[in-house]
Amino acid sequence: MPEGHPPTSGVPARAGFGRDLWLTFLSNLLFALGLGLYYQLLNVYAVKQLGAPRFMVGALVAIQLAMTALGYIPGAWAADHVRLKPIIVAIWWITVPTAISFALAPSWPWLIPGYLLTGLYMANNPALKVYIMLKSEPAHMARNISYVFASFPLGMAVGPLAGGWLWAHYGMRVVFAVAIVFYIASSTVISLIKDTPYHAAGQPWKLADLLAQRVFRRNLMFFLGGFLTVYLAQPFVLLYLSQVHHQGKVALGILAGIGALGGSAITFAAGRATVYGHRRGIGLTIGCLVLGAVLLLTGRTPPVWALAVFLYGAFDSFRFVAAGIMSSSFGSVPPVWGYAVFDAGMGLPMAGGSLLGGALYRQAYGLPFLVVIVFGVVMLLGLAFAGRGRRAEAGSAPVMPSTASATLEATKEKT
Repeated sequence: MPEGHPPTSGVPARAGFGRDLWLTFLSNLLFALGLGLYYQLLNVYAVKQLGAPRFMVGALVAIQLAMTALGYIPGAWAADHVRLKPIIVAIWWITVPTAISFALAPSWPWLIPGYLLTGLYMANNPALKVYIMLKSEPAHMARNISYVFASFPLGMAVGPLAGGWLWAHYGMRVVFAVAIVFYIASSTVISLIKDTPYHAAGQPWKLADLLAQRVFRRNLMFFLGGFLTVYLAQPFVLLYLSQVHHQGKVALGILAGIGALGGSAITFAAGRATVYGHRRGIGLTIGCLVLGAVLLLTGRTPPVWALAVFLYGAFDSFRFVAAGIMSSSFGSVPPVWGYAVFDAGMGLPMAGGSLLGGALYRQAYGLPFLVVIVFGVVMLLGLAFAGRGRRAEAGSAPVMPSTASATLEATKEKT
């Protein structure tokens, strides 16, 4: 955090996981268990049961992602003027009406309010990421952010197994009802975390200050292409397996769980890799994504599809590792605003990628995955050659070095 920023916490951050990080991990896990019951199956449900056209899958996901991007700025403003815990907790409870909205939808257009709310409850991300930073030693910020958010794919690995079975035997409304129970439990747990004295209202900053950061600009350009690549085909993975390989509800639930398990494993591995170099961590996620897309297009048997979905779980890993990587690139800008600007900026490639993927999927089922392979290979080559060209330069891009944020350490020394 920049020099002169308000005190971070009355309790020194721990190198490991303290009580509040464990509660955050658990709450995120319970949230993912609820979301995992239906989220990966929702697009298939919209097409197969509620009659949505293929292109509308990309449009619905784009609506959610656009709402997510729009929510980051007011979420950051609230975190800037109100203490972090009230923001995190209040927005977390929005998960409950989201599941209720999906449960009551009689046809696919009525899913739109649920998608809007799904995007809205991501508005606490700037506050949550800063909260994790304040609870972490500088050398472990990227690791701790990756680890806390790794609970998400871990929960998503279990949720779809039950979700697919419940859908096949009792219908999706029962699935949504069970999700509501998990959301209530998750929101209750996050309500138990301790607040921090962080309060940045009135701290002057300018967008130009953020863009003046060399590492931030390089990361921004790299991740614009990265998020476009990641979101281009992800909404269609299970739909592809359903429509091309005729996988049933239970099988799709199992495959979704395998994909989330892959996301969790890859996130932990990539988070660990960032300790030795951020370029290695993000390169690992892109490599897994490309290989998963290749196997998805070429595979002809269930074991190959399972491996493909496992590797494509790097979709989640990319987002979480990117969050950790950005933690030390904001310079004099308060981190809550740094994350808000970055996350809002990523809304364009996220929503645009989903819309582009929908247009490609309408033309040919495998076309979005083919484009992902091409884009992913280009990104990997960019990482490799940029690394050779700037090996001796501290903070080389497109991905910043794995050194800790000295500014945050300086702030803690002043506390």
